[in-house]
Amino acid sequence: MEFLWGTATAAHQVEGGNYYNDWWLWEKTGRIKTGDSSDPACDHYHLFREDFQLIKFLNNNAYRFSVEWSRIEKEEEKFDEKEIEHYVEMLQELKRLHIEPVLTLHHFTLPIWLAEKGGAENPDFPRYFARFVKRVVPAFKDYVHYWITINEPVVLAVLGYLFGEWPPGIKSFRRMAKVGRNLLYAHRDAYLAIKEQSPSALVSIAHNMQNFYPSSFWNPVDVVLAKTVDRYYNFSFLETLIDGKIRRPFGKGERDSSLQETLDYIGLNYYTRAFLHFGFKGFQEVKKKALRNDFGWEVYPQGIYEILVRLKPLGKGIMITESGTADQEDKIRPRYLRDIISWMRKASQEGVKTIGYMHWSLMDNFEWLEGYSMRFGLFEVDFKTQERKPRQSAYVYREIAGEKAFP
Repeated sequence: MEFLWGTATAAHQVEGGNYYNDWWLWEKTGRIKTGDSSDPACDHYHLFREDFQLIKFLNNNAYRFSVEWSRIEKEEEKFDEKEIEHYVEMLQELKRLHIEPVLTLHHFTLPIWLAEKGGAENPDFPRYFARFVKRVVPAFKDYVHYWITINEPVVLAVLGYLFGEWPPGIKSFRRMAKVGRNLLYAHRDAYLAIKEQSPSALVSIAHNMQNFYPSSFWNPVDVVLAKTVDRYYNFSFLETLIDGKIRRPFGKGERDSSLQETLDYIGLNYYTRAFLHFGFKGFQEVKKKALRNDFGWEVYPQGIYEILVRLKPLGKGIMITESGTADQEDKIRPRYLRDIISWMRKASQEGVKTIGYMHWSLMDNFEWLEGYSMRFGLFEVDFKTQERKPRQSAYVYREIAGEKAFP
């Protein structure tokens, strides 16, 4: 099987004109730090053909993108055929260009009608999601082999229901765990819906993982904290979808065989690592001296090797569904790209089966709470003129992908 070299985007971050989801409401209530609006973003909705030529420039043979649920189902059970056809046109154009689509069905946003019903916390959320999936898969299945049901389900639960930074702005460990459990079943139902109509499809989630370390290895509390966060954040959700044992915090170890083996491969999103300390103010991240990107995240390419080696015993092929760095001046990204590919190659040489790498991101876009202030793109975007310019890192990735083979 040919190794997949690609980039990744998300509908709300690049399309523009998404007025019917919970993030649009979040923007309109002043929650974006920069005051930016996701409309028109990169206007990818109208400029996708031109943007696909950027993918060809990069010598890529794959592209991960998402469909926007709230465009297709603006009102409950009223599916917009024109919007479905729009995404079919995108898929057809990718196939014409010999670019393999990696299609994400849910990337953080929810239709407003569903958010008003309680969103991912609603016990019926898996049913609503499965209904949507069953409606769109027949239109897409002839063009899509690799599917992502849900992007970063643990991040969605943590930022929306534990830290309260994302919609719906709730701070509750109990409710976060409830949402996480709902997302397990939402993935299962979507997985089964895809397989029913496309048995040979390969289906996964895009799962964010970080390397967590104790701030001090001499502090036993910090050591326990780092191990606990690592277990809950990195492995509980993932392993539940492999063996059916519902791990804490989403369950108490009970088994549900219907969840078992609902991952055909592992989609891995990797960005950074964190050092954790438990003190008088609870647990917090300790920023140690290191090279950091514009987001303040440590630039740590070696971390992808460390995670890949830990995933090897799960016995699944692994696609890097996101990895990148916020770097407007493009001083870090060229070296980051070379280093992360080098560490992936090392893992591959040690027997880890990697099937693809999707760099985040093809172009600068709307970075959620940060608006347009954080630039992840291989292509710089002027959001006033919609002009795209390749950064030096685009040429680096073009060269890497042009070699085709991996390792």
